[in-house]
Parts: sequence; structure tokens; C-alpha cells
Amino acid sequence: MKRIIPISSGKGGVGKTTFAINFALALSRHGRTVLVDLDTGTSAIRNAIDTPIERDLYHFFRRNESLNHCVTQLDSKLDPKNEYRNFGFVASPLHLIDEITNFGAAHKARLLTAINSLDADHVMLDMSAGLVANVIDFLPFSNYGILLFTPHLPSATLAASDIVKAILFRKMRLIFSKESPFFETIASGGLDFWKLINDLIDRVEDVYDSSIPNLDAFALDLAQNLGDHPITRTVQQTIDEFRVHYVLNLFNGVDDSFNTAVKPFIDNLTSNVSARCGVTNLGWITKSDVIHRANCNKIPALLTRDETKKKKATDRVTRELDELRLAIGLEPPRKQQKTTPEQLALGQAEPTDHLSRQLDVLKTMFDQKKDDDYSANFDYVSQRALFTMKNRRASEFGDTRIYTPEEMLSSLFAKSNVPTTVDWSELE
Repeated sequence: MKRIIPISSGKGGVGKTTFAINFALALSRHGRTVLVDLDTGTSAIRNAIDTPIERDLYHFFRRNESLNHCVTQLDSKLDPKNEYRNFGFVASPLHLIDEITNFGAAHKARLLTAINSLDADHVMLDMSAGLVANVIDFLPFSNYGILLFTPHLPSATLAASDIVKAILFRKMRLIFSKESPFFETIASGGLDFWKLINDLIDRVEDVYDSSIPNLDAFALDLAQNLGDHPITRTVQQTIDEFRVHYVLNLFNGVDDSFNTAVKPFIDNLTSNVSARCGVTNLGWITKSDVIHRANCNKIPALLTRDETKKKKATDRVTRELDELRLAIGLEPPRKQQKTTPEQLALGQAEPTDHLSRQLDVLKTMFDQKKDDDYSANFDYVSQRALFTMKNRRASEFGDTRIYTPEEMLSSLFAKSNVPTTVDWSELE
């Protein structure tokens, strides 16, 4: 089944496109993989891969070419042995074209449909950095895809949690919108639940209103006032089901990476969004002069490897696949929540729930993989991603398609016209 996974970052400068290209190349060893350049103002992928491009997004939008016909394969100069024949990419236009860079609703809907129809096992979306509508609308409703940050740019790490917040609020507003079937399924008792919930969502989203500091405080307020109610359960499930998968780029050691990247992200996520979201580290990419030189030469770093290193890395990754579940796991089942709801609401969750787990994972991975080079890093991250796709619901890591709001509502409420709460199994 196809999996569409966005690759995002809070700000530019974290190496997102370099990661996206090499990650897609690594995945292509396991299935047909297409990388789509949605950072349409920079032509970043085109400028990083020195191969002829006959069609790009210009031809899709202006010449009405099928998106499948706009996929470019590597030429024999870059891939002489045809090892990456399952890799392809859709480039953005050669130069900035406003209607494509800042496309409106009609272009967006057309592109969403075309991406969903791509002939591929894996579709990677190289997103624009930051928080804009053309980023948010291409992200899944229940996870972040892959979030990339680096110890060298703390501001990007903090900005990343704002995107998590935006996705969660987008889903909350959708479920509790006037168009949603949700309010038709509950007895009002004379209360205007739509106004009550949306007023609370407005207050949580307003960074200048400290009365409800985060979504955990929102859930607590509902629980205290409504008790065990479908609204309360739905809010709690929406938060609990959300997943963040991240990769550390330009990794420079456990302590530095943890203190300058992971800890600020988790602290900000816990205090301003929620301590209940699932957070999973997919791995890291070490800082490498080879990657820098490869970028300067417009050759993806994985295409510069020699055969000795390749066989050694591949053999090692194959051996380690069986150890993944035991050594690190992919976000093990959560223990009984020891933190009180009041602590959650105030951003005072036990660090054990997130920070200690992330530090333990980093230390375990570093002990096992400290001698790996960048090529083994990409192999490992791709194996972790494949493992996640196989063992988790599709909606927890990317998704099988990009849903429009209308499609998402239809999926959420598909089984019954009178649900007591949202049926999350609909998204599997």
C-alpha cells in the first residue's frame, strides 16, 4: 500500500532537501519511490541532482501533463549500474512562477489529487520550511510525517513545535466544525456545544491568553465540566493519537544534540502543545564533509559511495534489523500515566514520559552506531521508517493519501451516523 510522507522543518537551513533526496534514494532500494519538490520557490531538488529534467511542475500546471509523466529518473552518469532505478523525482519549475509557487485552491486540489495518484510505493514530499497554508494542507491529520532539526539551529527546533500545534488545531477545528456530523450525535441538553468547544479552542490557540496554556489544560477543563462525555473522549483521543517522528541532522554527539535540539523541542511541545503526543526518534545523520562536497557537485551523497563501504553498511543494517524491536523499539507502549491531569495542564509532566525516553534512545543508538558514517545513517533511518510503516497504523506515520478536510470528516464518521466518539480505526 502506498505511503505518502512529508518531510518538514520549522525553518530553513537544517538540510531538509539534502536529507529528503538521500532518504528517498535509500527507500528506493525497497520499493518504487518518488520525491516531490513542494518547496516550489527555490528549485532545491533540481539544483541538487545533476541529471536532465524534461518535465517538472511547470508542465503539470501549465501544459496539463500527468504528474506521473513529470517524474525524472537518474541518468546513467549518476547511476551507471541502475541500482536506483526505483527512484524518481518531480522537480519544481526552473524559475519562480508566482501561480505555482503560491498556488491557490484550484491548483492545490489538482496537485493533491495527482500526488495521491502517483505510481509509487513511497511518496516523499519535500515541503517548504515554516508554517504556511501550502505546508499545513499537505500534512497528515494525525502525525507530522518526518520532522528534521539540527543542533546547529535551535530556532528551527522551537518553530517545529508550532507546526505540530497547527496540525492538532486543524484537526480539532475540523471535528468540531459546523459541517461535522459530530454534534448531530450527542444530546445538547440545552447547551450550545459547538460554541463552547470552539470558544475554548480559540483561547488555547491564542498565545496571548494564558488561561488555558495548552491542549492538556483544554482536555482537563472539559473533563472537569463535562465528565466522561463524547466531547471529552474525542479531544483526549485526538491528542493521544498524534505522532511526531524526527531525525537529527548534522548530528554532533548525544549531549550536544540532546541539549540543543531534542530537549528544547520536547520542552516546548510539552508546555505549549501537549505532553501526551507520541514522539519517536528515527535516527540521525552525522555531519560529513562528503555530503557538503556532494551538494556542491550536485551529486546526492549516497551516489558517491564506493562498493566496499556499501556492502559493509548493507550487511550491518541487515543484521541489525532483527535487533530494532529489542534494542530501541518504536515508541514502546506507554506506561500508566503517573502525572496528574493538573500537572499535564500546567506543562509539569514527568520528564520520564518524553525527555528521559528520548535521551535513553539517543544513548542506546549512539552506543550501537557511533562508528557509522553518513551512508549507514541513511540506511538505518530508512530501515526504521520501513519498520514503522510495517508495524504501525498508516495514519501514525504519513498516510496512504493526502486527505482533504471533507474526505477526513467522511473517514472519521464513516461507520455510523450515531457514533459515541470518533472511530479512529477508520484511518487505518
